[in-house]
Amino acid sequence: MEHRWPKKGDRLLVSSKDRQTAASFTSHQISREAFIWDGYMTAGAALIDEAQRRPHDRDMLLYPILFNYRHGLEAAMKWTIERYGRLAHVELDVLDHDLWSLWKKCKAILTAVSTTDDDEPLKVVEQVVRDFHGLDKHAVALRYSKNKNRRVILLPDKPIDLENVQRVMEAVDNFFKGADGLLADVESASQDY
Repeated sequence: MEHRWPKKGDRLLVSSKDRQTAASFTSHQISREAFIWDGYMTAGAALIDEAQRRPHDRDMLLYPILFNYRHGLEAAMKWTIERYGRLAHVELDVLDHDLWSLWKKCKAILTAVSTTDDDEPLKVVEQVVRDFHGLDKHAVALRYSKNKNRRVILLPDKPIDLENVQRVMEAVDNFFKGADGLLADVESASQDY
């Protein structure tokens, strides 16, 4: 296999007229937020699929897999708070990566509009948020081996079931997409009066 080496004229973002292989940024802010949320969730799933095809890369891919899912989860919660926070008098006041504080606001929104006694999905998603928050409180542990104080960040010392991660995160993503639909309907109905 030949390894490519940097060569004169290489640039990162080169325009392409080939619509079959090109990708474009969106200038629409809401679309961009949706693409970021969905893109990170999709990337996590795609990396798990790749890890299944290349088992020797699983340990290496674990970090970007979990980081993509963590960031997709963060984007989903920020989306929910920014769009529907007024339904529970909460807002996205500090732009940080604290999943637990984001979850408390999301939960307040979802609880404020809930019309069901079945809170099991809410509890399950809360546990997944807690798991991610415990794993990587500041969105650093999955990107770097050391913290700002140059101390090694400890991570769980056990094998992780990637297929389970994929199934759980697909369900969490579906939960937030369903919540988005529900909250949009609630908001629309409240504007009709």
